[in-house]
Amino acid sequence: MWRRLKHEKPMHLLVVSRDLAEFYHIHPEQQADGSYRVSHVFPYGGEYKLYADFTPKGAVQVVKQIDVKAAGTERAKVALVPDQKLEKTINGLRIVMKPSAEIKAGQELMLNFQAFDAKTNKPATDLQNYLGELAHFVIISEDMKDFVHAHPMSKGEHEKMSGMKMDGEKSGEHSSNGHKHSTTEGATAKPSASEVSAHTAFPRAGLYKLWAQFQRGGKVITVPFVVRVPEGDQPKVAKNDSIPSDAIKITVSKNGYEPSEIKVEKGKPAKLAFYRADAENCGGEVIFSKLNITRKLPIGETVLVEINPTETGEISFACGMGMYKGKILVQ
Repeated sequence: MWRRLKHEKPMHLLVVSRDLAEFYHIHPEQQADGSYRVSHVFPYGGEYKLYADFTPKGAVQVVKQIDVKAAGTERAKVALVPDQKLEKTINGLRIVMKPSAEIKAGQELMLNFQAFDAKTNKPATDLQNYLGELAHFVIISEDMKDFVHAHPMSKGEHEKMSGMKMDGEKSGEHSSNGHKHSTTEGATAKPSASEVSAHTAFPRAGLYKLWAQFQRGGKVITVPFVVRVPEGDQPKVAKNDSIPSDAIKITVSKNGYEPSEIKVEKGKPAKLAFYRADAENCGGEVIFSKLNITRKLPIGETVLVEINPTETGEISFACGMGMYKGKILVQ
């Protein structure tokens, strides 16, 4: 089955040990019979989980989880301990992670990463593209149930997002530089080759391990962080009595948008009622790029989006991370 390229590869295979101490990011190659194959050597015996991440043509992203038990001598388990300081130095590269907001379950935010040369303490402007971007991010929960392949945000994507109108905002209210970054304490600057961000959300409360991968001098450097995610805001009771009877109801859950395809008539106003039931999804906002509309979707609330399609065709919408997608067919 032909698969669409994602980050320059048709399939990403993440091999992770049960205690999250071992992490391998490899890429199976397609065989003549259409299957995918890759060679990997497990350094120790024990339990591992494989995450096969791919996007079939014309479909949404799929992540298949496979449990395996490797034979051989097992090593001592490594305890998962939250980092007291979100800063790591590996192979001459110092990485500082700065969340754009308080990390909590269900909260969409930007994880901003600043790269410095460990010897000079100056911004590392020699980062090379890895899988088509300046960085690559994977987040896995302690119980290994939650897997997030976070999307790296380039400068162009920052500017595109910052140009969107949020509820109650006027054009231009966003910073023209997108999300602010700082290369030194207390200073702000435009996104540079030494800075990259990930737009993500932690589905549930608990411990998570994040692997940020950068390429420098032709070598991939993997930088791990461990964070404790507290409970998010308590869900509010939806005021369903305020929803117009002619509104099209759309539920946002871990399964995406339900329904994900909606039919409306040209020249006839339509009301879309989005309801996000819980935090176990990345649907904290919905974006209609073609209409320049962005709406926040708080947990437990119904948010109304009104459109007036003036021409036939397709209007797509997606979550802020681009993982959940839907479309409106104007007939």
